[in-house]
Order: sequence, then C-alpha cells, then structure tokens
Amino acid sequence: MGPLSARLLMQRGRPKSDRLGKIRSLDLSGLKLLSEHLDPKLLSRLTQLQELDLSNNQLETLPANLGLSHLRILRCANNQLGDVTTLCQFPQLEELSLEGNPFLTVSDNLKVSFLLPKLRKVNGKDASSTSSQVESLNRELTSRVTAHWEKFMATLSPEEEAEKAQEDFVRSAIRDVRYGPESLSEFTQWRVRMISEELVASGGIQVHEADRPERPSKATAAQEPRAKPGALKRPDDVPLNLSPNKRVCTAPVEGSPVGSDDSQPAPKLEPLHFLQCHSKNNSPRDLETQLWACAFEPAWEEGHVGATSQTVATCGGEAVCVIDCQTGIVLHKYKAPGEVSARACFCRVAGRALTPGGGSVVLGVQARPPMHQVTFSLLLGLSFPAYPACLCTHAALPLGDHAPSPPKEFFSVAWTALMVVTQAGHKKRWSVLAAAGLRGLVRLLHVRAGFCCGVIRAHKKAIATLCFSPTHETHLFTASYDKRIILWDIGVPNHDYEFQASQLLTLDTTSIPLRLCPVASCPDAYLLAGCEGGCCCWDVRLDQPQKRRVCDVEFVFEGSEASRRRVDGLAFVNDDVVASKGNGLGTICLWSWSQTWLGRGSQSTVAVVVLARLQWSHTELAYFSLSACPDEGIVLCGDEEGNVWVYDIKRILTQQPLPLAAPQAPTQILKWPQPRALGQAVTKTMVNTVVANPTFTYLTALTDSNIVAIWRKH
Repeated sequence: MGPLSARLLMQRGRPKSDRLGKIRSLDLSGLKLLSEHLDPKLLSRLTQLQELDLSNNQLETLPANLGLSHLRILRCANNQLGDVTTLCQFPQLEELSLEGNPFLTVSDNLKVSFLLPKLRKVNGKDASSTSSQVESLNRELTSRVTAHWEKFMATLSPEEEAEKAQEDFVRSAIRDVRYGPESLSEFTQWRVRMISEELVASGGIQVHEADRPERPSKATAAQEPRAKPGALKRPDDVPLNLSPNKRVCTAPVEGSPVGSDDSQPAPKLEPLHFLQCHSKNNSPRDLETQLWACAFEPAWEEGHVGATSQTVATCGGEAVCVIDCQTGIVLHKYKAPGEVSARACFCRVAGRALTPGGGSVVLGVQARPPMHQVTFSLLLGLSFPAYPACLCTHAALPLGDHAPSPPKEFFSVAWTALMVVTQAGHKKRWSVLAAAGLRGLVRLLHVRAGFCCGVIRAHKKAIATLCFSPTHETHLFTASYDKRIILWDIGVPNHDYEFQASQLLTLDTTSIPLRLCPVASCPDAYLLAGCEGGCCCWDVRLDQPQKRRVCDVEFVFEGSEASRRRVDGLAFVNDDVVASKGNGLGTICLWSWSQTWLGRGSQSTVAVVVLARLQWSHTELAYFSLSACPDEGIVLCGDEEGNVWVYDIKRILTQQPLPLAAPQAPTQILKWPQPRALGQAVTKTMVNTVVANPTFTYLTALTDSNIVAIWRKH
C-alpha cells in the first residue's frame, strides 16, 4: 500500500460524501499502512472525523500533527506501535484499542491514561481503575520530585550557574527519584522528567498534579461513575476492609546469626511479603501446590548506576507468576491452555515486629487475547495502608514425598534479554521468560506485552530444569527426565513475533539431570550438571563436529556412597568456586573448578578439590535447590522446616587455615515466620528454592505449601 489518497478516504469513509470534511467514520484497517503513509496534510482535512480504524497495519508510530481534534474513537490494534505519547493530540478521545502491539507495556497503558483525560475504555474495558492508579502515582511522584528539588537547591553554592544547576537537577531527579514497581519504571521516569522540567521552568514553584490534563467535570463524573482513587502507600488513608480469609497475623521473626566470626555482622533480613498466587482452582485453602523454581529478571535500565532487578518469576503447579518484590504486586500470571487465569491473593508483613504497615490489593485486568490460545492475565495492584501479615491459607501441609508430583505443570523458569529489530530498523529490547515442566514444552513468554510468543516441543518427557547461556542470549539449555540435555538457539522473533527455534547439541546423561550450570570462567566451552547419579561435565563448544555427545568427565566427592551420589544443588559462587549439595548428608560442598580441572589429565572420573564444607540440615529429603549471589559472595539454601540458610562465602574462604574436617556454620539462619491463615498457624513448610537478586536486596523463597515468601535486606 502506498500513500493515502483523497479518493481512498472517500471510498472507505462514512457517511458517503464527495467532501472529506463531512466524513465522521473512517476504516483504514488491513491496508498494510506504514507510519509514513499517514499524510497529516491530507488527514487534517477530515475536520469532522470522530471514529478512525487503523487496525491490522504496520504502524510503528502515529504522526504528531494529524489535526483530528474531534476524534473520539481510535482503533490501532495489531500494529507495531512502540510509542503512545503522540496520542496527546486527541484530547477528546474516549475509546482506544491497542491490542496486539507487542512492543507496548504496562507503562504505556499508564501513559495513555495520563495523556487522555476523557478516556473511558481501553481495549474494550473500563479505564477508571488505571486512571486511579495514575493519579496516585502522579501525586507521589510530584511530592518526591518537589522534595528532591528542595534538597538539591539547599546544596548549591551562590556562585554556581543557575542554568547548569537546573540541568543537573533534571538529571539527578531522573537518576535518584524512585517509586513503585520496577515494571512501571518507564512510566515513573517519564513523569519524573516532565515534573522536574516543569519545576525548573516555574522557578521552583510547587507543582500541583504536575499540570495533569483535567478530568471530566463533576457533573460528567456523576453520569459516568469512576472507581475511587486509591493512593499508593499513603499513610493517612483509611485502611481497606479485607475479608477475614485474607487476613492473618505472624509472630515476630529474627534472623539467627550462628557463625563463629564476629568481625563481620550478618546481613539483616526482614520478611516483607507472603503470597499465595499459585493456588489450584484459585482456592484460598490450597496448601498443597509445590513451588519449584524462581528467577529474577535481568536488570535492563540503561544509564543508571547500580541498577538491579526487583522483578521475580516463580513457577509451580499450573501457573507462572511475575512478582514485584518491592510492592508484592503480582504483575502477570500465566497458565497453560485450558486453564482460567486467577486473581492473586496475597499480603504483606510490615516490619520485623509485624506492626501495621503497607498492604496490597490486586485488581485483575484481562490482557490482549494471547497467541497460541494461552491464558495470560495482567494484574495491576493498588496499595493501601496496612494490616498485619496476611495469607490465604489454612492448616499446615503434611510433608509426604518431596519429589515433583506428576499432575503439576511447571518446574523451571529462566530469563533472557533479546534485542528485536522492527521492520523499520528500530531496535527494541525484550525481556523473555522461558517456562517448562511436565509436558516437555518450553513456553517463551513476552512478559511486559503479556502474551506467549513461542512454544518449543523440546522433549517427550518432563523438563526438570532449564537455563540460558550467560554469553549468548538466544542459547537455551533444557534438561529432561528422558536423560538428555539439549542446547537450543531460540533465535529472535520474526515480524509475526514468533520464535523459530533450532537444535544445536544433544548431551546424553546416564541419569536424570536436575541442575544445569555453565562453567563461570568458560561458559561457551563447558556445562556442569547435577544429576541423580552425580555431577557431570560436557564439552559444549559449537566448533566441534559432534552434535550428540556423552559426558566427558564425572566429578566424584570423597566419602560419597553410591546411594548418595545425587547432586540436587549446584551453583558457581564466583569464577572458580562451585557450591554443590546432595552428595553428603547435612553438608554443602565448596570446591575449586580450576584445581579440579587441572588434575583431570585424561581421566573420565575426577575427585573434586574441596575447599570447605558447610553445615546444613541433616534431612534425608532431596531436591532442595541451592543458589548463589556471586557479586555478594553469598550461598542460600532452604530446608525441610521452612528455614533459609545463609552463608557468607567470602568470609569462610578467607579463614586461615581452613579446617576441612569441620563443616563451617552458616552466617545466619532465617527462621520460618509461621504466618497464621484462617485461624491456624502454618508452623512448618519446606523451602524448595531460595534465590536473591544480584545486589542481595531481595530474597525469594518458594515452599512446598503454595507460599512465596519475600525477604528484604534491611
């Protein structure tokens, strides 16, 4: 399709007329239009146009000067829009459709609400709840930017140039003013820039609502009721009255430092949120769904020093959830085909003593009809003043067998970040979440846009774990109960936003692989795997001719019996030190990759060079996964009583001399806080997995009783 013509507009316009100025409705859908085909000079002649359909084209943006000041309905579904700020040219817009634009995010939805004060419906749904959230965010951001201005101006010396100081203020505000979930950071930073620039332009005069476009008058509002605005964490608001089954209390919790070295205090961690967002059939009484894996989204904020992620993906049962650790909001929830998305029931622990603090309520908003007939719901939360910690649960779960049970769907999740190039050559960054489990399928989820954009039929049996290469963002390892590990290249999405994965390598194992770990110092060359039968290593260099390979080396641990060869925990603490678990009762082993590999020679079985052993639970149960936080030198592991064991490896490895015979005590043990649900205490649970974000700000623990516990470094 080429540029538009007056003749085409008259053919597709309603009512039929030979004058463009009389057309009130225009259908330009399905014409393969590009952004440059929208001629502002031509379209501005549509002076009475109220309804415009641009769906099913190839638009990446809308020209900023179309001149359609009377437009009330705009449909732009199924395009490639990546920016919504030009919509401000339609101040009378009441209905908007943006479904099927995969580059738009939750932040863009908030921008739309801010820019269009008369908007009533977005994607066919009421826009009032989003408007309320934007108003709350805007109030808080205005207050914070104003406070930052006062603090910034107080530090200036008289001789500093005012113009340069004002430029510095805008930059510092964008860098330092933070609020709300990380998933909304694009919106909040956009507003911070606008507010700070307006503040500078006004000479520091207090900004009220930052010149937000006015909402309809009270008379109009009375005819069209809107949801009551709810402020985010406003301390003077009236608490929301939660129903009894969403309210419980917990006992005070203290981390228990048990290490022998008093020179370095243990990090102080406080319980922040307990969430029950994986419930079967959305039942608040579900304390049986086992949660197995979690992973923090890679930090992607460019230009911000020390940027780190606070968004974590969790999986277990029939769902994958994406959670903002700061607020406890469940941002997204994905279920496999045939399931119905559920709202999340969750709560917050306020402070170490569990005194009243902030709480949260979730509002469900259905996302666009997802690809591949999946269910993927978007959950936007409004925070309100608090109650003591709450959790939709009741009595404690009988422990039973700890192995993954067949009816469950998801066992593992992993993140990657892809750079996608649009048809016009523009680059967009996608955070893609891979989720896999019982059916042997890998589902590739574009989380921020809210849909599944690919399914890999990876194995005929269940997938136990998966991980992305740290150096090749499209390379994905999957490990299955079919005793195979496969390396895939998922590629980047095509113009239909679909992945076309290709198989690169097949690695055969002699037992079921449980954990995967690319070797930190040479991730393109070697892969470690913890298996039911031990710890194995493969050469994964792609310049080698063999595309199907057997294990090159099996690592053995001194004193391990044949019945205790399982390695169910594996992680690199730094470029050399490996932490592994499962081969010795009550201990975690720290060993050197470089020293072990150096002594390999031509042997196929090599004893690891042990650096230290760490005390852990003496449970006979297996499948408690450990994790490491390399930047902080921390190892984490849960146990069968709901505790989290924290080890400061830097401190342990610097002790001289290091007695190998005596296992080193943990730096601290975080005791299970025993939340109460439906009048009964959840006294015990099993913590299957513990993961912290790279800066060790947030710690997420997944349990055997459908509870996601989030801790924060104090």
